[in-house]
This record gives sequence, C-alpha cells and structure tokens, in this order.
Amino acid sequence: MQIRSCQAADIEQAALIFCQAYAAPPYNESWQLADASAYLRRFREIDPQGCFVSEQSGEVTGAIFSFSYPWHSGKLTCIQELFVAEPSRKQGVARALVQRVNGGLGGGAWLVAHKASGAAEFYERLGFHKDGPYEFYYGAINP
Repeated sequence: MQIRSCQAADIEQAALIFCQAYAAPPYNESWQLADASAYLRRFREIDPQGCFVSEQSGEVTGAIFSFSYPWHSGKLTCIQELFVAEPSRKQGVARALVQRVNGGLGGGAWLVAHKASGAAEFYERLGFHKDGPYEFYYGAINP
C-alpha cells in the first residue's frame, strides 16, 4: 500500500469508492457518480495539501479529504471525508490516510461521524472523542 497526494486524475476512482461506501448502512445514501466526483473535486480544490489516496497495484483503495485554515487557537484541520474500499478495510489503510493529514506531523482535527457507523468507533480507537459545546444542526434555509 502506498499513500500519496490525491491528483485530479484520482477523483473518478475515489468517487466510485465513495458512492459504494455511502450506499451501505447506516448511511443508505444514493449518490450519482457525477455528483460524488464534483463533491470530492471541490474539496480537493479547497486544500489539495490535505487530500490523499491509498493505492495498491495502481488502483485507488481509499481516500481522505481534509482542509486546514487559521483559527484563534492555531491551525484548525477538518476531515471532510475518509473512505476505504470494502476489500481494503481493516488493513490499516484508514489509519495511514489519517496519519498523512497535516503533513504527517500530527495535530488536532475536527470531523463529523455518524454515531451508528464503524467510522465513529474507528475514530475513537484513534483517540478522537466527542467534544462540546458545539452540536451539529441540520435544516432548510427558507427565503
């Protein structure tokens, strides 16, 4: 397995894995490949230095899309997406991708994870914890 910077040419393979990962429970999302590609391309454009793919035998097997910006307490890194193809899970791929964020120098990061997902348990094993006082809100913007 190799972890390397995500290139524009990697987006389509990454988007396919993304669609498959989010189609499964507990997400049950039905992404169109074109929409997933546009979504991931947009995050890569925000901060290319925070985007990496794992590769095995020339095929993308997972990806992380993160972005960083200055914050009152130092640099704030947000992990927007982390996903690994089913056959490559439980092989250290996700952990290796997370470790590449912030140039492999460590540091703090924020993220949102579905509480019923294996992702939440994975992040807890990495030492992430639920933090307040902020809560995630969702709703419509009405004119």
